[in-house]
Amino acid sequence: MHKFAEKASLAAFAAAQQNKYQELTKVLLVDFSKLSDETILKHAEEVGLNMEKFNKAYSDPALKTQIQEDIKLGSTVGVRGVPALYINGRTVKDRSIQGFSQMVEQELKKK
Repeated sequence: MHKFAEKASLAAFAAAQQNKYQELTKVLLVDFSKLSDETILKHAEEVGLNMEKFNKAYSDPALKTQIQEDIKLGSTVGVRGVPALYINGRTVKDRSIQGFSQMVEQELKKK
């Protein structure tokens, strides 16, 4: 995880409470290597969030607990990074369209 991964996640969850998860996440992902406390707040404003509501949600300990639980679950099931893809509990290693399609076809043949 990068230095601001947890804070970016907190910001995304806080934005979701205002139905702006996708908008903020998109901006944060593009700018992930330059994230700071200031840039996260700047991006939250840019996507049109109510900053009073955002700041309240962003500092909510329940959101931080949710993120910690997600990290723990990911570690338990072997997630090493995001995005992580699984088909029927198997890790997708070849993320090309051909590799993904081949794995789906293999799983469909098992049924």
